[in-house]
Amino acid sequence: MAKMVNKTVLIDDSDIDLFIQRRFLEVYNFSDQLISYKSAVEALNWLRNSNGETPPDIIFLDLNMPEVDGFGFLKSFDTLPDKIKTKSRIVVLTSSNSMKDREQVFENKSVIQFITKPLKQADIEELQRKLAANRQPPVMNGSN
Repeated sequence: MAKMVNKTVLIDDSDIDLFIQRRFLEVYNFSDQLISYKSAVEALNWLRNSNGETPPDIIFLDLNMPEVDGFGFLKSFDTLPDKIKTKSRIVVLTSSNSMKDREQVFENKSVIQFITKPLKQADIEELQRKLAANRQPPVMNGSN
């Protein structure tokens, strides 16, 4: 089965959650490359200094983290180069089930999904449908 995306970033301050998320995404053959960060600061620094490296297709983001939380990450994400903001889509993966949190994260146009932990098969299937719907069909030149 083909991978759904090329590059995925996981941002979560919990080693256990990172391990579980990584294994789950590996089992579902989600991504060619999985990169993990234990803080929003580390992930933002990597994104800012990627020096021409292809940005991630998907970023799984925890909201409740020390130092810079997921909301702080989203605010800083909006200041990143357009190349990153255009390519990378954010999936909030959090223990929060607050409607206020849900509404607030969707104010960022890069957020495409809000998932309450743990990550489940239905979540991946919904994400796969969203990704497929956003893919542009090939341009036909009209000649036969």
